[in-house]
Amino acid sequence: MKEYKVGDYLVHETNGVCTVNEIKEMALAGRGSEKLYYILAPVYHTKSQVVTPVHSDKVRVRDVKPKEELEKLYDEVLDLDIIEADNDRQRGEKYKEKIACFEPLELARVVKTVYTRRLLRIKEGKKVMAQDEKMLDVAGKKLFEEMAFSFHEDIDDVRNKFLDKIKID
Repeated sequence: MKEYKVGDYLVHETNGVCTVNEIKEMALAGRGSEKLYYILAPVYHTKSQVVTPVHSDKVRVRDVKPKEELEKLYDEVLDLDIIEADNDRQRGEKYKEKIACFEPLELARVVKTVYTRRLLRIKEGKKVMAQDEKMLDVAGKKLFEEMAFSFHEDIDDVRNKFLDKIKID
């Protein structure tokens, strides 16, 4: 696993794009001996701080994807596969699985799937599913914050540009 240094930017599994403010040894309550931890500051949530181990069996951080890789998502939105499921429960589990890997391509698939379902339900005069809205918020937040950071653009502008590419017949 890559080690980061103070001042580096990375993506945390639940807090999105962060900067490494500090790296220090700490003994967290009830955890026993001291370990090395990153002290992270989320870029888009300035009043919070994240503490995560430098060395962990579980992947909790990764590099911010390069601008070029994220730009490809705009171009490939229409070609992204929709996530198929037999029922709402299974669909929710698949969404959670894709979101947990916190990779932009998988997040984009969730966003496209949920947004397409939303458009279809509205077109059919049906209510939008609460589970879908929640998943759109969670996956969209992670995806659009990273894209906005990489592009040096506003999150809402990135979100609108991405969603505008999704059409239904």
